[in-house]
Amino acid sequence: MHFKYLLSGGLCFFLLSVSIAFSQGMNVMPEARSGMDVPASSPSLGGDLHIGEIPELFSGASFEERTSFSQAKSFFDQGSYDLARSSLEDMIKAYPNSPLLPDVYLLLGESDVAMGKSKRAAESFQTFIDSFPDEMRIQVVQHRLSGLYFSLGELKKVLELWEGIQNEEGSKQIVYDKLIAIYSTRNASLDVLRVLMKKREIASDSVSRTLVEQEIRGLIHEKLQKDDLQSILKEFGMTFPSDEAMIRLIQFFDLKGDYYHEEQEVVRFLSEFPEHTFSMQARQSLLQIKDKIKRNRYLIAVILPLSGELAPFGNSALSGAELAVELFKEELPGASVGLVVRDSLGDPSRLRLTDEGWLNEYQPVAVVGPLLSKDVNRLAPIIAKSELALISPGATSLQLVSLGESVFRNAVTNRYLCKAIAEYAVLELEVERFAVLFPDEGLGRLWVDCFSAGVEKLGGEVVLTEAYPLNSTDFSSAILRLKKADLQQEGYIDDIENEEGELEKTYIPGFEAIFLPADAVRAGLIVPQLLFHEFEEVNVLGTNSWNSLEFLKLVGANAEGVVFVDGFFKDSPDPTVQTFVKAYHARFHQAPDLFAAQTYDATRVILASLKKGALTPGAVKTAISEIIDFPGASGFIYEVLEGEFIKEPFFMSVEKGKFIQVN
Repeated sequence: MHFKYLLSGGLCFFLLSVSIAFSQGMNVMPEARSGMDVPASSPSLGGDLHIGEIPELFSGASFEERTSFSQAKSFFDQGSYDLARSSLEDMIKAYPNSPLLPDVYLLLGESDVAMGKSKRAAESFQTFIDSFPDEMRIQVVQHRLSGLYFSLGELKKVLELWEGIQNEEGSKQIVYDKLIAIYSTRNASLDVLRVLMKKREIASDSVSRTLVEQEIRGLIHEKLQKDDLQSILKEFGMTFPSDEAMIRLIQFFDLKGDYYHEEQEVVRFLSEFPEHTFSMQARQSLLQIKDKIKRNRYLIAVILPLSGELAPFGNSALSGAELAVELFKEELPGASVGLVVRDSLGDPSRLRLTDEGWLNEYQPVAVVGPLLSKDVNRLAPIIAKSELALISPGATSLQLVSLGESVFRNAVTNRYLCKAIAEYAVLELEVERFAVLFPDEGLGRLWVDCFSAGVEKLGGEVVLTEAYPLNSTDFSSAILRLKKADLQQEGYIDDIENEEGELEKTYIPGFEAIFLPADAVRAGLIVPQLLFHEFEEVNVLGTNSWNSLEFLKLVGANAEGVVFVDGFFKDSPDPTVQTFVKAYHARFHQAPDLFAAQTYDATRVILASLKKGALTPGAVKTAISEIIDFPGASGFIYEVLEGEFIKEPFFMSVEKGKFIQVN
């Protein structure tokens, strides 16, 4: 393209352009020429890019390279910025190793700035910095890029950029102060702290450093919330300002009456900062925590796995209990009720003695937890001896019903789900004939037996069952075996008129519903294959494993109309559920799960007993056993039967790609 232009009479023009480039410098004055969109509030970024003023670059370039660059520069000077950019891009492709590339990227950036394409300009300047870190104009380009990032609102990139700039502490100070001012207006206190920490690094003397540290302490104690404080611990490790964040967390938990987490933070603080000036106060606080807990007239003991692999579930459950007490106190200001919390994962050699001694020490009116059946079994004799009631929000063992009148359960079990989906299918969907497609392993066979017993009790019948290997990803063989068996019974092939009026042989299943006790992944693979093999008119039933975004993603539009059951649905329109979900999210900044909901309800049942005047452990236990028609976030509780909370489960379907409640 360039040589064609030269041959058509432009040779003299280009030679003159090259001559002017060397004699006059080809300066590009960024602010005057480009009109860069940098707000008045951003730091001043002076400096000239001196594009085309480095003779050694041009002397190392070929005549063709110099000519191509001069053409692009001429377009730029004439205000034809898009043509300049196009020419420069052609040059990069034609001469990828040209010594003129530094100037090419600078002129690309300037062309984009002139066209108001700040983001694209920033990319060109960043390419210059990455590709030519030792170039003599690097500092000016860094300043230029900083201004662009400010104009784009890319404040984190501003900070990252200046972290890599050396020997410009004065300019850094200006930039950091401007970042702090902008973040402050946005109430982005954690970002303010991050910039202050960078400012602390460049403090020129101990006085300046001390002043910055005082500013950081003030920010931590006056502005930051719990989540921000915990983010500091993860981000900065056990160094300043984590010590101040831990001190503030201790104070935060103390004010909230959350003495379990206060104790955890105090112990961690003393371990990490034993010589800290706050250590003496922390030790005193540790000694006072027991007395603070006992100031509550009525205590509910909470025993959950708060460490180890089950900690996420245990902490979620604890949040449910804490929320229940918090809302109760809002309803009854001044109520002297609190939690005393214990990690169920202690030293196995001392668990029984420690648990019994712990319960005797605090004298709670009831116990919530543990989550695991084995821990409930271990505690049951201690609980019975003390006349306490224990409500487990997670244990699923059959043996729990034989542990005595002191043990209750508010938890989803497979038996509960199996019975529920069987009842819904027969009574609500009015299905009489069922098939079951299940994984060929122990739990899968238990689902078959349970579901079969459930539907037969109500007059239904499981007419076919078919197993597939546990690790299958292709279920066509099992589905075809099921289809073949059905055709030998009640299923048949019929001629059905299609949309074009033509007759097609169509499979008509001899059953009305198929039950799939599969996890979200397998169910997500099976459902589309069922439709492919002509089971479109059959109701598809599932379990709580399907209450997963993974299931929705896998099955897509094929999930429309499936029905499954769960013990909690965070999007339920039920007012009790919505009150719980909104309050939980407001306090903990995340959605609650099943364990949080079940523990929340277990705690509320105890609080409701206290409210009705059951003020001793024995009276609370009696009141729990007599609960009827209690609206719970994990399902409406009709009654308590042999220690089991009999509840209304959540039946769910899929409509337009979203889960909906159908009961």
